[in-house]
Amino acid sequence: MAPRRYRMDRRAESAEETRRRIVRATYELHAEQGIAATSVRDIAERADVAVGSVYHHFPSYDDVIRACGAYTVSLTQPPGAEVLSGIATPAARLHAVVDALFSFYRRFPGFERVRADRDKFAPLEEFVRADEENRRSLLAAALHPRAIDGPALAIAFALLDVAVYRALCASRLSHAAAVREIVNLLERSLLDPGGARASTRTRAAPGRTGARALQIRSTRKKDPK
Repeated sequence: MAPRRYRMDRRAESAEETRRRIVRATYELHAEQGIAATSVRDIAERADVAVGSVYHHFPSYDDVIRACGAYTVSLTQPPGAEVLSGIATPAARLHAVVDALFSFYRRFPGFERVRADRDKFAPLEEFVRADEENRRSLLAAALHPRAIDGPALAIAFALLDVAVYRALCASRLSHAAAVREIVNLLERSLLDPGGARASTRTRAAPGRTGARALQIRSTRKKDPK
């Protein structure tokens, strides 16, 4: 290898390592003190680089946030349609979705910080909206071919929220118990023919909600458990 090419490769490696240090520093600071409370100077100090180096790699704070978001996704691995692969029944698919989402929340303890600052930074709003859309898509795909809409869908969606998972864990439920309790609630509300009437019209594409709402009987007997 020619000396000049070698020097160029070494500079490129050094630049990439600096970029990685900046992203890791951003991730750590966001987890420790929040996104809005973190400054570019804080990031530079944590990464042990000059403030100008941060701006060289990321011209704006939004750019740093987006890079940090990509790094976070690589670490936490949000669930996708693959969690339903090979699962035949709606009940089993529902369990798989709840477990996958709650496992994601467990891997991502800083998710609430992201949501708390979503109105302050465009990349955070994009991240949260993408997560919400993914949650809706997974829920609808799990219930396919049943089509739900209206209050039933809103309640089911809310039960899969990270805040619900955190509250259950704070009440000293284990991860497995939290999954089990939410699955039981969703099964009774959405899959139990004695407790709800669901549209069985086949949708053109799984993951999209139907037009008819699930009607939940308000007078159904309580589960003996």
